Amino acid sequence: MLERAFGVALDKVEQLSRSLDDIAARGGYKIGAVFGGVRAAAAGRNLVWGAVKGAFSALSPGAKAAIIVALVLALLLLPVTVVLLLLLLIVVAIVAVVQSRSRG
Repeated sequence: MLERAFGVALDKVEQLSRSLDDIAARGGYKIGAVFGGVRAAAAGRNLVWGAVKGAFSALSPGAKAAIIVALVLALLLLPVTVVLLLLLLIVVAIVAVVQSRSRG
């Protein structure tokens, strides 16, 4: 009897979890973030990371693909950005040296 009661309780919890997942999926990224944060808090994990994962899971497949492409491009272009910043610093240093020599 006790085993059956636990089985019924577990079924109800799973049903509630599925319904909350459906609400999160249909509610957009804001609701997904809230439910992700609540799940993370209930599990004792980081709330912010749970909210980010919940919001990302609520996005459409096209939006997920766009975010992934943007992150990959950012990683690929990071070395180019660093090189451009270093070149800019070199140019600024050269201009500062030339200006200081022309004044003195």
